[in-house]
Amino acid sequence: MSQTPVPYKNQLVNIIKSALQNRMAEANAAIISAKDSRDSDTKSSAGDKYETGREMMQMEMNKAELQMQAAKKLLHELDKIDLKSSGNKVKPGSLVTTNREIFFMTIGFGKIEFEGKEVFVISPASPLGTILLNKATGTSFSFQGIERLIVSVI
Repeated sequence: MSQTPVPYKNQLVNIIKSALQNRMAEANAAIISAKDSRDSDTKSSAGDKYETGREMMQMEMNKAELQMQAAKKLLHELDKIDLKSSGNKVKPGSLVTTNREIFFMTIGFGKIEFEGKEVFVISPASPLGTILLNKATGTSFSFQGIERLIVSVI
């Protein structure tokens, strides 16, 4: 973590945004593909088979639409996060280094790789996020039976 904190956090945000935009593009491609399949499916003498195929394509479209909406919502939430340093207390937008892991308190996204390190992108509303909120550097906490020490908060 040789860079200054805010650019470092901005780079993490850019990685997350790129992944979310990829999810949206994949969902959009799935919608288009399912729509094309549904619309090109011709009615045969086996009417039930035709209706079942159309219904399956519609279900695929609905699933992809939900995935796209979820990614859009996460992007919107990510854009609202203040990345400025919070002093030594954990708040939304904080990058928290413990003696075991690194957590980026923004949205519920999961694990990403950055500069050869695993960074867990978590929501302040998650079980771990609620434990971390307002904790300060040097504070210990337990999560899932494992004791951790907050080494730094950026």
